[in-house]
Amino acid sequence: MGTSTYSQGCLDAIVEQERILRYDKTFTSHDALDVVAAARNLAPEYDRGYGIRVTRESDGLVLAQWMADDKSPRNVSFMEGKRLAALGCGHASLFAYVEHELDGAHGEWFDLLAKGEPRELPFGGAFPVRVGDAWVATVSLSGLHEGRDHEVVVRSLCAALGRVYGTDVPVFPGVPV
Repeated sequence: MGTSTYSQGCLDAIVEQERILRYDKTFTSHDALDVVAAARNLAPEYDRGYGIRVTRESDGLVLAQWMADDKSPRNVSFMEGKRLAALGCGHASLFAYVEHELDGAHGEWFDLLAKGEPRELPFGGAFPVRVGDAWVATVSLSGLHEGRDHEVVVRSLCAALGRVYGTDVPVFPGVPV
């Protein structure tokens, strides 16, 4: 894991990503498939495989999922934990991590993980899908190292929404986890 100094600017960048990466009218199962396909298309750019899923929040139904051949059920558990962390903090799961890091409490999460708790995993990799202001689905990803899970989700949403990562949508300024 890389080191980075987090700041309020990191939280602001996540909020700005969330503000820009919204759907105008609807988010359908076809849209979910587009996000997953975009993530799958990015896979050759990364040093290991990952899994991605899109969960509809009104009923918890998984609308689309793809797993690289080297992934396991553990990655599904991590995706769900990140999703729950995002829902818990009202932002991308990376927001929860950075917020805890800024509060000096991030070590507590690692202690709980060592004991098999909590169900919420405040690490980068889960991102809200909003139609207007309504949170309708969550994109969750697991499998990469050095914090690239958040990056792939944001890049996938950019591709699906016709946005340019790094131009239309800011890049997270720290090394996410």
